[in-house]
Parts: sequence; C-alpha cells; structure tokens
Amino acid sequence: MQCNVCEFGCEIDEYSRGRCGTYVCAGDTIVQDPGMGYLGAYPVSIETIPLLHYYPSGKFLQVFGTGCNFQCSGCVARLLASDKPLSRSTLIPSQVVERALQQDCLGVVSTLNEPAANYYLFRDLAVQAKEQGLLAGCSTNCYFTEETLNKLGQLVDFMNVGIKGYSDKSYISCGVPSSAPVFRNISRLFDMGVHVETSVVYSWGNETDVIKVAEMVSDISPTIPVQVMRFIPFGDAPIELEPSVGEAESLCADLRKYVDYVYLFNSPGTELLNTYCPECGSLLTEREFYGPMGSRPVRPWVTYACDCGKTVSVKGTTTVERFNEEGFMGGYRISRAFGMVHGVLTCLGILDDSRLIDVWREISDSGTLMQVHHMIQQPYAYLDFVRLIAEKANMPEKGEELISFIRTRLELVKALAAKNSNHKVYYCMGSPLFALNAGRMENNLVTFSGDVSINKQLRKEGKPGVNVSPFFINEHNPDTIFISGFLSRPLDEFYALCREYGIHADAVKQQRIYAVPPSWDFGSPRWILGLMYIADKLNPGNSGIDLRKEADEFYLQFYGMPFEEATPNRSFHRPTSGIWPRHFLRCTHA
Repeated sequence: MQCNVCEFGCEIDEYSRGRCGTYVCAGDTIVQDPGMGYLGAYPVSIETIPLLHYYPSGKFLQVFGTGCNFQCSGCVARLLASDKPLSRSTLIPSQVVERALQQDCLGVVSTLNEPAANYYLFRDLAVQAKEQGLLAGCSTNCYFTEETLNKLGQLVDFMNVGIKGYSDKSYISCGVPSSAPVFRNISRLFDMGVHVETSVVYSWGNETDVIKVAEMVSDISPTIPVQVMRFIPFGDAPIELEPSVGEAESLCADLRKYVDYVYLFNSPGTELLNTYCPECGSLLTEREFYGPMGSRPVRPWVTYACDCGKTVSVKGTTTVERFNEEGFMGGYRISRAFGMVHGVLTCLGILDDSRLIDVWREISDSGTLMQVHHMIQQPYAYLDFVRLIAEKANMPEKGEELISFIRTRLELVKALAAKNSNHKVYYCMGSPLFALNAGRMENNLVTFSGDVSINKQLRKEGKPGVNVSPFFINEHNPDTIFISGFLSRPLDEFYALCREYGIHADAVKQQRIYAVPPSWDFGSPRWILGLMYIADKLNPGNSGIDLRKEADEFYLQFYGMPFEEATPNRSFHRPTSGIWPRHFLRCTHA
C-alpha cells in the first residue's frame, strides 16, 4: 500500500515500513508502528521551540519521539531522527495530555524529530489536547501531502516550518527531490489560519538560497517571521560550512528587505534576536541567546504596537511570569544532553546508535538528568558521570580507562595550579558580550587551573550564559579572555567587536584572547584537553604541557586515530567530521 502522509509516498508492506521506518500495514490500512510513542515530555517556554510571535513566554509541553523522512547532514537531533520505533515503553497521547494539564502548560508541541514520521501518533495527540482545551502544534519540515496537510491544518494551532533552502539542490542534499511542496504547504497553512513561523538554515555559501527563501515567504506574507539558523556543524558536517556570527548578521540585514521580521539564532550576543518595528526600526522587545535554536525574552513583551503606530502581528497573550527551564530542558538543549552521553559512549568504544537510546532511557527521568547536569559542570564530578554511563552501558572497565586518563591529567594541572599567579580570566561564547554562567564547566576549568574567573562575579544566569555590558568586562579587567569551543568567533571579528564596544581590558591590549579548539571545553570528554590548553595559555612557556602529544594520546586511545587526522566540528561525540577512517572503526567496538 502507498503511504500518503508525506510526498515520498512510500510503499508499505510486510517487508517495508517506509522511508522513516515508522509505519506498518494492518489489513487494508496503514497505521503507526505499535512501538511508536513519545520518548520524552518536558515543559519549555515557547521561545525555545522556537516561536517568537505566539503566546510570548508561554509554557508548553515539548514531546519527541524517533524517526524522520529527511536525511540532513549536521542535524542537531540526528540520533532521534534516524532511530526507529522503540521496543520499550513510551508515552502515549493521553499520558502526554495528562502531564500537560498537571504542569499548567498552555499546550503541547512536537519537536526534535519529524511529526511526519509520527503522523498518526501526533494526530491523536492533537485531537486529545484540543478536547482538553490545550493548544497543539509542532516543528516540522512540512513535506506533507496536500491531503494530509488539509487534515492536519484543522487540528493544529501553530507550526514552525524548517526550510532547507529555496533550490531543489538544497533539498537534494537531504535526500529530498524538491522544495516546492514545502512552500505550497506554508501558503496553505497560512490561508487556513494556522500561526506559521519559518526557520531556514544558513550554511556558508548558501546566501543566495536563503535570500530566495525570504522572497518566497514574502510572497505568502511579509509578516511571517523568518528565523535564520546559523549552521552549527554537528554529526559528520565539516566546520567549513559554519558561517561566522558577523557573516550571519550581515545576511539578516539583506533579508529585511523582503520580510518584516528576521531573527538570528545560534549566535550568542547578537542583537538580532530582538524585535524591531518594520516601519521605523524602533526596538520593541529584547531577547537573548538561550542555547541551540533557542531564545529568551529579557523582559515580558506586553505591548505589540510601536509608538509610530505600527502593530506587530502576534497571536495570543504574553505570560508575564516567565517559566525557567531547569538543567538540560528547553527546546533543543535536550539534544545536547544526548550528545554528551554519546560522547562518553564513543570513548567507551560504542558506536551503535541503538545503544545510546538504551542508555538514554536509563537516565532520562527528570531527577537523573538533573544529577547529570550537575556532574558535567565540575572536573572531578565528571568522572562520576563517566562511571554512570559506563555502568548503564555495561562497560565498567572501559569507563575506568577513561577515568584514569582524565584523573592523571587533572593531577598534573592541579600541581601546576599551586604555582599559579591568579590571572583574571573572562570566558565568553560567540561574542565579547555573552558571558558564560558562573557555574559552567568552562569557568570551573579556569579556577581549577589556579586562576580567577571574573564570570564568578555575575549575579544572573541564563542558558548557557547572559548578555553583559562592556562596563562589566572593563571593570573586572581580565588579563586573558577565552572564547568557548562550542560557539566561537574568528579572532579578527572578536577584536573588532571589542574596539566597537569600547572594551579596553588588558586581555585586549595585550592580545591575550584565545579561541578554544572545537568541543574541547564542554560536553565531550575532550574537555580534559581543553583544561590543559587553558593551563598552557595561562602559563606561557613554563607549563610543561606538550598539548599535541596529549591530544595524540587521547585520540589514539579513545578514538583509534591520530589527532592530526581529525578534522573537528562542533560534535560532542565525533572526533572528526566526514566519514570516520576505516581504521577507527576497527579500533573500537560495540
């Protein structure tokens, strides 16, 4: 039988479950695989989905399962997207609705994996949610057939449509023949009265394609917000595809010629998460970076009209008392927790993705995830995290090998710290004006090295940090500045921003600003190399650390490849982008 959920129209029979692997035949009907259910359900604020013009600051219950009909390189949620139905207990729609009501959520929203892969599950959820007076919506690639979309459009209240690009070429790279159905569906949803916001990925070199997307969206309605997702190279994607924050901001300025509201994500410190009046350019409301594909209002957005008389199209009312997510919660931040578990499993020699899902199920309750969130913020506590994952994966001996490697290097840096001179250090992410939280691992690496983190003076926190003023940096006058290895910025752009913002700390004058190598300071066990990188920079010429030798030992022991063969990206688990070398696969085992 032919599946009619999405435009692929897969044949489903006793041998095939379709491209997304989530459907089966039941007599003369195609149904959801009985193993499908929701793997997680956590309350989040709507700006982390993200939706910016819909019930601002509202709390929704985020759900996710497994499966996708696209195959995009660098997908932030690749493991969920690529996995198949689960042979274990999951949440059914009635349980999700009950949880949403218990937690005073305004509605439910499907994210992380594609709802086209869970269509019947999501349809049931939307129906049951609306019966209880809840709102329902999703993030989707929107590759539905017209027939499916017409039915779904009557059940949902809102959608964030992820657009891969304008050209068919941009879709072919995801294994999809054409972009046309997506724009057709956005237009149809808009006509049906569904609240629609769009997001488009900006990777280096596809600027023209992104501009064409803005033109196409404008043809439907210039009031539809366009969210630009600066590409972060996860998975096997090469880092060369990652545009700088400055390049992304420049592109957004071009997009404003076509649509009224353009927002830039994955770019800490940018002012382009704010809403500006499309008529006079006045600032209407401020937001700050809140993790991958997420934002947070700096204060409640209660007035949707500009002093010039222009009214902004916003559906729903603002929740004045903002909901603050704990730990890993909040939009796509949970995918980073997956990445951290995956990072340890890779070092244990486990490359089978299904093992990750098994381990995840063991630790995915809110209490354990909160414990894990604390464990990964301190060097010695991280060893307990490794031990926990190794135990769940039934690989205790491999876990102890990793712990032993890290512990030995911790003792080395600890001895060095005793002789240190208490340099003042500032740690930021992507921009001089985005400071990492005081309690983050990166700042604890600084203090472990015997130095003083000025971030410890912060009196507020966000995820993973907060915007600060140039005054804060100048007042504390750091001798050294480190830029996070997760979301970074080219040094020439960084120094130019320091001049623009009037930052004249000694670190700037003496050119002691360093970009930590990708994924060397948080999330991956490779943070131990980041600690040695920091200690070496803070003790120039006398640290006694041979960083290349240390990196080579780590990569050979835990990845089975020399450091020099790795071409890094922003993944926590992968030591290199592209296809892993064959000898690496030989040296690890599942």
